[in-house]
Amino acid sequence: MRRRLFWLLGGWAAGTLSAAWLRRRARRAVRRYAPARLRHEVSDRSSAVVDGVRRIAGQVAAAGRDGAGSSGSTVRSFDHGSPHRHRRPIRSMPGER
Repeated sequence: MRRRLFWLLGGWAAGTLSAAWLRRRARRAVRRYAPARLRHEVSDRSSAVVDGVRRIAGQVAAAGRDGAGSSGSTVRSFDHGSPHRHRRPIRSMPGER
């Protein structure tokens, strides 16, 4: 009788704990992949990619300008913090934020 009671209570505890754990993971996954959060994450990543492409394009253009007028070896400096560049955010959906 004790063994049956032990296994009954042990199974009940394991089932209750695993159900709570799965519920917590499911809620976290739903929050993570909710449309608003996912949209913000995609817009942040795309803004970072656009900024990187602009920075590289500026470096390539500056290197082309520096190398075009000189004959031999040149020392190139790249200005990463131009005060004239403004970061343009990606427009959000209406009713958001």
